[in-house]
Amino acid sequence: MRVRVEITRFDGRAGTPIPGGPSVLRAARPDPDVRRLLLQLNLWPSRMSGPHVLEDGRRDWQLAIKAFGSRQPVRSVDAWTIDGPSGPLQLRIYTPHAGRAPGPLLAYFHGGGFVLGDLYTAGCTCRALANATGAVVVGVQYRLAPEHPLEAGREDCLAAVEWLSAHAAELGADPTTMAVGGDSAGGMLATATAQAAARRGGPHIAAQVLFYPATDMLSDYRSNQENADGYMLTRDRLNWVRGEIAKVSDLADPRLSPLHAADLSSLAPAVVVTAGFDPIRDEGLAYAQRLRENGVPVLNAHYPGQIHGFLSFDRVLLGARDALHRAGHALRRLWASGPDGWAGDDPEPQHGWADQALWLHPRQRWNETVVGGLVVREQIRRGMRSLRD
Repeated sequence: MRVRVEITRFDGRAGTPIPGGPSVLRAARPDPDVRRLLLQLNLWPSRMSGPHVLEDGRRDWQLAIKAFGSRQPVRSVDAWTIDGPSGPLQLRIYTPHAGRAPGPLLAYFHGGGFVLGDLYTAGCTCRALANATGAVVVGVQYRLAPEHPLEAGREDCLAAVEWLSAHAAELGADPTTMAVGGDSAGGMLATATAQAAARRGGPHIAAQVLFYPATDMLSDYRSNQENADGYMLTRDRLNWVRGEIAKVSDLADPRLSPLHAADLSSLAPAVVVTAGFDPIRDEGLAYAQRLRENGVPVLNAHYPGQIHGFLSFDRVLLGARDALHRAGHALRRLWASGPDGWAGDDPEPQHGWADQALWLHPRQRWNETVVGGLVVREQIRRGMRSLRD
């Protein structure tokens, strides 16, 4: 199986023509390994109403990551606590085996629609990015809705970036290389943090890496309609997420939608990864286009056969492995030689025959068996809880 990906580059130099978006937005069908994943995920019962929906949703996301996300070995994983805007702020530091100190630095914000996700669910991606980039990767546990407004999470992310800029040497990293990144909601927080840092005149952000970012809280694009059902992030799930956020934040506030910022010209170069079967695909592509129009160097890797959240399932999806590899390659080139380095040949991961049957790997079968048992236990617990309620 060959991974389908289209690369669009814009180096930001004056006079360089601005390219359009991907020529193929959406494949005829999701990639074969994606279809298999969807079959398995759709076996798991899920609810979007009831007194425990938030608690259950957060647990379900953890179980999905445990079943289908890798946990690549790194040299060290360290838990740190720093002072945040309203109390302790939890960080998790991933130091790769490769590289010498001081190395590059990447602050990473997890996805989950601003209401799900945590340092555990981000761990697989942080480990993979540490190995792919050679950077010290720092996961940030920001405050979630509906317990807190979106502004609180954004404040936490900016506070973490400011702390990392001042204390990078303690982590064996170089603050002048600091990049911000995230997936989905975390992608929105990464670019919102980059915008805030640019407005304030610091800290310095050298790069952004945005995986299928949420950039418009009230989006109603073509992708919202054509990918409304069947591809994990459905219209109903998206509406539920927006409903939870609306309890504490005004979705119409333009400060919560980075796509609508007045000026993006001072932002750092960006790697933007998008997926064809993602309902928020078009707002990610629109943000990449706005960056180009403002002269910001952009590399857009578009996967027409993938779904929203695909990066989190890199144990079983070749597209996820490819995207992590390409993002790491792009960041290394950017740190080494600036956006001009993007003009070189694209990396071509060498997928062996064993990679065509990731589902059959004994470790993966064991993972699924273990998580299957946990899912059954979780359903029994929820059933007993319902009887008590």
